[in-house]
Amino acid sequence: MPSGSIEVESKFEAGPDTEARLAALGAAPAGSSSFRDLYYDTPDLRLTRADHWLRLRQGAGWELKCPPVPHGGELTSPRAIVGRLCGVLGVAPVPGWDQVPGAVAGLGLQEFASFVTQRRSYRLGGLRVDLDQADFGYAVAEVEALVGAQEDVPVALEEVLQLRRALGRDGATRVPGKMSIYLQRHRPRHYQELLLAGVGITGGGRMGGWGHPGEGWGHRGRIGGG
Repeated sequence: MPSGSIEVESKFEAGPDTEARLAALGAAPAGSSSFRDLYYDTPDLRLTRADHWLRLRQGAGWELKCPPVPHGGELTSPRAIVGRLCGVLGVAPVPGWDQVPGAVAGLGLQEFASFVTQRRSYRLGGLRVDLDQADFGYAVAEVEALVGAQEDVPVALEEVLQLRRALGRDGATRVPGKMSIYLQRHRPRHYQELLLAGVGITGGGRMGGWGHPGEGWGHRGRIGGG
């Protein structure tokens, strides 16, 4: 995603006819991929309890997902990631932490989640649709648009929701993200800690995607470039 852009998205549960509906609407296949995501936190969960999600996507690199306001979104530059991690944890950066792996080791961060996603993607106009199947038995789909300014978000959101409705998904039910389901199934105590901290599906946090509980949508910006 280009630096400074805003991502407008809506998650939904794909049905057996989703790809046929996409084809009927004129969507073009945009490729398929397989990737492993690894997530890191302190032993006492200070990052995720603050709704900060440090991810290493194999083949793509590090990303820190943060609350969208203020100055949040998706950080991708090593300097921005390390600076934000140190700020959340109240630690001054030291020499050697100019790259994320050094900071991960120095801050004592540990892997708490790892899973593989099989993704099939489609494009329709300015919209992208990703159909994801995680290796722990959960499938979720997402419609996404990218805009350059906050004032463009309402129009993009309506386009996203129109496509979702055209695919037979009206948005009445909030759909949890992959991480929410992973934690419920594999790290239930971690999941409960996040709910107690106000991070979760009902709170609009990263586990379920930021956004309006009734629509299952969200928008966020990326800071820090590639």
